[in-house]
Amino acid sequence: MSYIDQLNTAASVTAITLSLISWVPGVIGLVLNVFIFTRPALRHEPCSLYFLTSSYFNLFVIFIILPVRTVTSSLNMDLGNYNIVICKMESYIFYVVRVISCWLIMLACFDRFLHSSTNIRKRQLSSLKTARLTIVITIISIIILYSHMVIYYKITDDVNKLGNIIPTCNAQIGIYRTFIAMWHMTFYSLCPSCLMLVFGYLTLNNIRQQRQVLPITSVNNQIHRRTDRYLLRMLTAQVLVIIISTLPFSIYRVYSSFTINIAKSTFRIAQENLAGQIANTVPYFAHSSSFYLYTLTGSVFRKEVCKIIPYCSPRRRNRVHMSHNQRNQISVVQIDR
Repeated sequence: MSYIDQLNTAASVTAITLSLISWVPGVIGLVLNVFIFTRPALRHEPCSLYFLTSSYFNLFVIFIILPVRTVTSSLNMDLGNYNIVICKMESYIFYVVRVISCWLIMLACFDRFLHSSTNIRKRQLSSLKTARLTIVITIISIIILYSHMVIYYKITDDVNKLGNIIPTCNAQIGIYRTFIAMWHMTFYSLCPSCLMLVFGYLTLNNIRQQRQVLPITSVNNQIHRRTDRYLLRMLTAQVLVIIISTLPFSIYRVYSSFTINIAKSTFRIAQENLAGQIANTVPYFAHSSSFYLYTLTGSVFRKEVCKIIPYCSPRRRNRVHMSHNQRNQISVVQIDR
């Protein structure tokens, strides 16, 4: 087997392996995220609402986008390469959903900044009402900001990993292909990541000021501050994974757009194919790993996990059902008396 065949085989195996590693834990973790962030201990926190909404978008990424992209890259089966409507809508929706997910985590960082402020007006902005409004505005804004993809995404003739020219659903060749690569790197990786780091730093400053200005005077304040610290840890872990996972994808997209007009050997195309498969698959870890990051970094989250897991077992559900029936029988007997 030649080096080119080995590289192409490695690219396919890598894509499938990394996709499975993302998909299996992602499905379990994101479903548990939805249950846990709707628990009474967390559902009244604005930060939890951002986490919950992000989990919904990540479920779409794991259940829809990841399988479709895996089949496309590994088996070269993509209806979007032959149907212009599917090409435009699939590319547009797949981009928008992933971007929204990252920006929701950024909004959670912003909420922690407001919530930890010593300024009472800023703290009042950290509310469920503000969170709902901000989420709606963010989703609409990103949908509008990426609407140009519907116009400029076309079926073009590109060179595949074997050096053959095939139809591919991609951005229009020329300035727009470079533009969309830079645009996506800005809104998917650089901008949200930088804002996450900025608001994370400002939040830490707010916490230091609180320790100096606001003494802990009650047990409730201690519990509240402890919950805030755990939410901040969970957020920090998620931010780091997003930055590490999404940057390679964006960098590869920019590199591809700048080198599209350069004549390449079959060996170089195979090398870039391997690098592209890795860069395209790694970002899914940012969308599938949140549950495990939250479990490792937040004890409040772990407590809610421990509370919810027993209810998932059949024995526990039967016991709850039996005890509920017994209570109903006792109440009926008392009424008869």
